Amino acid sequence: MVLKSVIFDVDGTLADTEKDGHLWAFNHVFQQWNLPFRWSISLYRDLLKIPGGQERLTYYQTQHPERVSLSAAQIAEIHQMKTSLFIQRVWAGAIPLRVGVRSLVSECYERHIPVAIATTTQYANVEALLLTHFGPQWRKIFPVVVSGDHVAKKKPHPCVYHQCLQQLGVAPDEAVALEDSAVGLTAAQQAGIPTVVTMNIWTYHQRFTGALGVLTGLGTYKDPAFGRGPRHWGRYCVTPKLLEEWLTQ
Repeated sequence: MVLKSVIFDVDGTLADTEKDGHLWAFNHVFQQWNLPFRWSISLYRDLLKIPGGQERLTYYQTQHPERVSLSAAQIAEIHQMKTSLFIQRVWAGAIPLRVGVRSLVSECYERHIPVAIATTTQYANVEALLLTHFGPQWRKIFPVVVSGDHVAKKKPHPCVYHQCLQQLGVAPDEAVALEDSAVGLTAAQQAGIPTVVTMNIWTYHQRFTGALGVLTGLGTYKDPAFGRGPRHWGRYCVTPKLLEEWLTQ
C-alpha cells in the first residue's frame, strides 16, 4: 500500500492547544465578562466531548442554567474574544507542537506526500499555528486545510474528512488520519480513513475501537511514543514507512 496523504487533526493532535490555549482563553474571557464560574481541567476534559467552542459553551449553559444565561449573540461574542486571545497565545509561543509532529511532517514533505488538516477549530487558529511553527511556506507544506469554518457539521460527522479527501484527490484507504480523541476517530472512520490515535492527557481514558494504532504520541528516535493494546505494543517513532506497513497489515 502506497501512502498518498497524512491528514492531521489540530487541537491535541498537531499541537498541545487545550490547557494553555483554549482553556486559558475561555477562563480569561469569563473573568472579563464577570461570569460567576471558571472551567477546571477536569470539567474541561468532559466538555471536550462537545466539538466546537461555541457549542461547548452552549452545552455548559444548558447543564448549569443557575450559573449562566447568555444569548446566542453573547456566546458568539465570547467565542470571538476567546479566539483572539488564543491567537495571541500562539504568537507568544505558548502553544507547542506535539513531540514528533515536525519530524513526520518534514519527512512527508521530503517524500512528496501531501499533509492535510481536517479540524473543527476555526481557520484563524489553524493559520496562526501553522505560520508560527512552519513559517511563511506553511501553505506548501499543508496544501489542503479544511476547518470548522468550511463545513456545515462538525466532528463526529465525517464531512470535514470527505471534503479533505476530495481536495486531495485520494481515496480513503490511501490516506492515514491522525487524531487524539474518540470523536475524531469516529469522524475519520465514517469517512473510511484508517486512523492512528495519539492520546494526550485529555483523551487517554477514552476508547479507540477500530483504530489502526493507539499511541501516546508520534514520537522521535530520541523520544519514542508507546503503543497501547496488543496490536502495537512497544516503542515507536511514526514515519511514512511505518504508516505504510500498518496499512498493509
